[in-house]
Amino acid sequence: MNYYPKRPVKSFQDLEVYQKLLAISVVIVKKIPLNMEIGLTKDLHDCMFSLPIKIAAAHSLRFGNSEQAIRILEEIMVGCNKIVVYLELYRDLYNNKIELEFFDEQIKNILSTRFKILHLQRSWIKFTPLAIKTDRSYGKTK
Repeated sequence: MNYYPKRPVKSFQDLEVYQKLLAISVVIVKKIPLNMEIGLTKDLHDCMFSLPIKIAAAHSLRFGNSEQAIRILEEIMVGCNKIVVYLELYRDLYNNKIELEFFDEQIKNILSTRFKILHLQRSWIKFTPLAIKTDRSYGKTK
C-alpha cells in the first residue's frame, strides 16, 4: 500500500470538499438547466451555487471566528441534504430525458462529499479555542 501525503492547504481552492462541490455543481447545472416554469430548478441552482461559496467563507473564518466557520460547515451539510431532496424530486416529478443513473451518481457524490465535510468540521473543532483550552474527553481545563 502506497502512502501519498495530501498537498498542504494554502487556500480554500486546495480543499478537496471545495473541488468536489464545484465539480458536482457544474455537472448538475449543465444537465438540469434553469427552467422558470419549474421553481425547483431555481432552488436547486441556488443551493448548488451557494455551497462552494460557503466553503470559501468558512475557510476564511476558520482562525478568526472558528465557531462561525464550524456553523457554516453545518449549513453546507444541510445544503447537501437539500440537494439530494431536490434531485430526487426533479427525477420523480419532471424528468423525462435524463438517465436515472445520473441522479443516483450525483446523489452518491453529494452524500460522500457531505461525509468529508463532517470530517473537516470535526478536525476544525479540534482547533477551536474551547477545544484547545479544555480536554473534551474529561472536561478538565489544561
